[in-house]
Amino acid sequence: MRGLLFTPSVPRYVAAKLLGKRYPPRALSLQLANLPEPERPPGFERLKVRLAGICGSDLALLYGKQAPTLSGMFSFPAVLGHEILAELGGVRVVVNPVLACLERGLPDCPACARGDDHLCLNVAEGNFGPGMLGFCKDLGGGWAQRMVAHRERIFPIAEGVPDERAVLTEPAAVVLHGLRQAWGEGRPQARSRANPHTQRMDWPAQILVIGAGTIGLLAVKMLRVLGFQGPLFAVARHPRQAELARLFGANQVFPSTQEAQQAARARRYRGILGSVSWRGGFEGVVEASGSPAGLQEASWAVREGGRVLLLGAPATAFHDFSPYWFREVGLIGSYAYGWDDFAQTVGLLPEMSGVEQMVTHQFALEAWPEAIKTAVRRRGIKVVFRP
Repeated sequence: MRGLLFTPSVPRYVAAKLLGKRYPPRALSLQLANLPEPERPPGFERLKVRLAGICGSDLALLYGKQAPTLSGMFSFPAVLGHEILAELGGVRVVVNPVLACLERGLPDCPACARGDDHLCLNVAEGNFGPGMLGFCKDLGGGWAQRMVAHRERIFPIAEGVPDERAVLTEPAAVVLHGLRQAWGEGRPQARSRANPHTQRMDWPAQILVIGAGTIGLLAVKMLRVLGFQGPLFAVARHPRQAELARLFGANQVFPSTQEAQQAARARRYRGILGSVSWRGGFEGVVEASGSPAGLQEASWAVREGGRVLLLGAPATAFHDFSPYWFREVGLIGSYAYGWDDFAQTVGLLPEMSGVEQMVTHQFALEAWPEAIKTAVRRRGIKVVFRP
């Protein structure tokens, strides 16, 4: 079978990190390879991949933007791709890519026992190499024609849900979990596979979403699906992003965070060396741009005593933490999802109408250089492979 294999190379890593989007995709540490059919360990099923998304974390890995401190949590060479829509016996399914104690043949660690298997203490131990599907050397991800997944991580999709909506399940689960972490009542709250439930939400008065890529737009939509009825604002750089943000439920969209702050009547103060600080702002802010600048803007766009939900991954850039101390701002990081978050997201897909419009480009595996170029240069919103 064919698949896209990532094999780390330090020289290419450094070159890609220095040149960024100017680095030619064909020079990346990625190649289309003929691979053996995946073996099926006990408890696993063999799947035929229908669609697999290109995530910001995939691009961060390819272009040297991922924090080096995380490298021990993943293993390579590996077939990438963790946003997966597949077929099992002719039935469409989505895949939770987590590889925790269950898959690794180990007794449940404390995180897995309470349902937070994305925080598994044994993510680098047991039967397989470190990492989840798409970042694990022993179990390939979705950028291939076929793959295997544990049967407890496989979820059938309702008939009326389009493929392009279904392939967004994984990033939508990231958003759902993050919103629960930031504004779910009783947080942190123990959950279990046997009793998934919907948390009650303690929403802030108003929310600003910074960034209108896949995660940001899904955050706007998910907030409305979960019942947030307050004023919802978004920062979007491109016209199509702004259009979708409004369609998904944003009351107002701004081209910059500064303009959003001014509309919220926040007050700006100038300091030495051209520095700027703010007073006032939004009670809740979701940072979804994944950029260091976006996180810095979020820390000042939230009002005193408010909370920032960090869904993007700003990696290793310098960050000024003075707003959190001086203004008593809370910062909540959210990386993935528990078992019940993923299961609930699958159940919410029929209510997520319209998000399929975010899938703007589909490519065969053979066209991977153009797919990567399209994604990294942000010519669309969500780029996917159709193996």
